[in-house]
Amino acid sequence: MNDIVIKKNLIIFKNPDTWIAIRNRLIEEYGQTRIIISWRLRQEFGFSVREHRGLEPHSKDFLDLLGDEWKHRYHYQEQIHLDFFNDAAQSWFQLKYL
Repeated sequence: MNDIVIKKNLIIFKNPDTWIAIRNRLIEEYGQTRIIISWRLRQEFGFSVREHRGLEPHSKDFLDLLGDEWKHRYHYQEQIHLDFFNDAAQSWFQLKYL
């Protein structure tokens, strides 16, 4: 679960493949039209999906290879963000899919 960050009204998938697996489960359970159309997703499940490029620090192993001049360097990471419109929708999602 290191690749999932949970905040108030926001769940961040640092590995997009994790979201894709959950999205595929949603499609199997509820059908493709409910998941692919953004306003239906928001209306029926209480969240919207957005792609994001988050700024992340390099891993310690990677920094050790580069040397001291790169100690405070970051890189962009492709992420998926789920923006929830209320606490109940987020709680339901967490209990069922995480």
